[in-house]
Amino acid sequence: MTTVEMAALAKRRLTLALAQPEGPYDHVANAIQLLLAAEDAFERLGLVDDSGSAVADVRDAIRAAQARMFKALFLLGSWEDR
Repeated sequence: MTTVEMAALAKRRLTLALAQPEGPYDHVANAIQLLLAAEDAFERLGLVDDSGSAVADVRDAIRAAQARMFKALFLLGSWEDR
């Protein structure tokens, strides 16, 4: 896949991910989509590296943010069910 094709694919994905959210739950869900896309981009670009490197630190930060966002999404879903 060429760089232009990858850019077009990323633009389509971001357009879908950045659709106008309806509330806090949707904001968190969209943030999770963006974090998953960022982690996927690391892998597609071949930037997955061993522990201790700056790339691994960024990847670990993305994964930590994903975990927090999934927990927030779960808590928001539980709160909205009340």
